[in-house]
Amino acid sequence: MQNYDPDASYDVNDGDPDPQPRYTQLNDNRHGTRCAGEVAAVASNGICGVGVAYNAKIGGVRMLDGEVTDMVEAQSLSLNPQHIDVYSASWGPEDDGKTVDGPAKLAKEAFMRGVTEGRGGLGSIFVWASGNGGREKDSCNCDGYTNSIYTLSISSSTQNGNVPWYSEACSSTLATTYSSGNLNEKQIVS
Repeated sequence: MQNYDPDASYDVNDGDPDPQPRYTQLNDNRHGTRCAGEVAAVASNGICGVGVAYNAKIGGVRMLDGEVTDMVEAQSLSLNPQHIDVYSASWGPEDDGKTVDGPAKLAKEAFMRGVTEGRGGLGSIFVWASGNGGREKDSCNCDGYTNSIYTLSISSSTQNGNVPWYSEACSSTLATTYSSGNLNEKQIVS
């Protein structure tokens, strides 16, 4: 909470400044919050863990709780580009092993503007999860977000350094970091 930045946050679905995820019985909107904790959980917080960038400010963009259109993606990728240095995303085409898709016209333009004009001309940094379609033999080579020249594709490792069951392999992957593991391993390693 201490590192939350409202200037790096927006609810694209409802058009308001509160990105609080919609609660569901399955708690399926927790991913962004978990990622935020991995990045910017405050040190010595008295709760648990510490973020890898524990002094960083972090925001949230709610955009998956409605129809995900090219405009919604572009708005999310171009939120406050002179204030936000790094955009981290874990969304894209279905991880079903048969869908080949990527950003459409407006999202492509948002990427281009971000990398050329964001951060005062230094360029916005777009970090992308490589995908969760491992069980379906999906390949992030077929994902136009992870294999874009404008994104840094990041894969995952279990607590014990193994490849998780959901992991997708592809040539665009630049790095791997800890994430959820198998049943006998911790789900998020901090």
